[in-house]
Amino acid sequence: MAKILLITFPAEGHVNPMLGMIKAWADRGDEVHAVTTVHYEERIKRLGAHVHIHPDYIRTLHVEEGDLDSMQPFFHAMLQTSYDILEVVETLSEHSFDLVYFDMFGAGELVRDYLHIPSIGSNPSFVLQEAHFDTPLYRKDEKADHLLEKIQERFGVQPTRLMQFMKNRGELNIVYTSKYFQPSVDSLNDSFVFIGPSFLKRADQHEFPLEALEQEKVVFISMGTVLGDTEAFFNMCIDAFEDFDGKVIIATGEKVDRSLLKEAPAHFLIEPYVPQLEVLELTDVFITHGGMNSVNEGIHYHVPMVVIPVDKDQPMVAQRLTELTAACALDKDQLTPKQLRETVEKVLGSDTYRAGIEKIEESFQAAGGTEKALKVIDQFIQVKQTQS
Repeated sequence: MAKILLITFPAEGHVNPMLGMIKAWADRGDEVHAVTTVHYEERIKRLGAHVHIHPDYIRTLHVEEGDLDSMQPFFHAMLQTSYDILEVVETLSEHSFDLVYFDMFGAGELVRDYLHIPSIGSNPSFVLQEAHFDTPLYRKDEKADHLLEKIQERFGVQPTRLMQFMKNRGELNIVYTSKYFQPSVDSLNDSFVFIGPSFLKRADQHEFPLEALEQEKVVFISMGTVLGDTEAFFNMCIDAFEDFDGKVIIATGEKVDRSLLKEAPAHFLIEPYVPQLEVLELTDVFITHGGMNSVNEGIHYHVPMVVIPVDKDQPMVAQRLTELTAACALDKDQLTPKQLRETVEKVLGSDTYRAGIEKIEESFQAAGGTEKALKVIDQFIQVKQTQS
């Protein structure tokens, strides 16, 4: 029986890809200790893991995409979160973990260095080339210096560079996509293990009227859970689909000010949260920001997409989808209601995009899944134990 320490980053697109691995370990009797926030506690605990909670400064933080000044509070929250995670890990250090499994965002490498144990990275999106990290998003200031000093004084660890908090790497790195979907895959080394995504329907309670979508053309619109200032975009969607012959679902996320949204016609269903997997099963076109988690779920349910990327890996995801004729991509800064509606109608009226989606899904099915990951990780642990 292996003993695994798991470090999450508190965002849907980072936690959800890890769930399949947590379940695979727990199902075969391994002992998994997950350090996460209360928002994900029940979701992870239901899979059979032990859960250890740290405060959540990230979930409600407002980040204006493209505004470097607004990234500083995010950086400060990342540093404070790293300190809090290390504080929790300190209480668990007597467990003698076989490895730490950590998200590419956050405190992962610091935890590895603190415990001096083997590490495996969890890569929730495409593997980004080094050049992607050349532009510094963070800078040292008085508050950052204070937090870094606290981490050094208390735990004796420091990042090798500030962008480490967005690019933690393990000795192995599990990637939840396929080699077919990954751009420039031939440039990557053997530390990256492609297993495809896994999908566990969340058991969270919801009252969303899924039956209202049956026998209807459905357009589902979601821009993820992290972005702020999306009210203008959602109002554009209301204008674009005001006379749509079907249902239009908008998942606004928790940060939207509903008082700033227009009154929508009766065929709209607008909610802060919707059960995304269940809705995607009934969706004909998915309008998304191109977050990898959402894109993978759309592919899994063979839903053609209209992608409106904002930042991070999203432009790369959008480009790859268009290269594989699985989606249409639109520029958020040039977007009009007319263009959005015409693009959705184009995707609805063509089999090309669904065929592109299905080819990616076939590559996911052939990637090996959590069974492949367990085999590779077991071999990795055996080698490490032999060396020690």
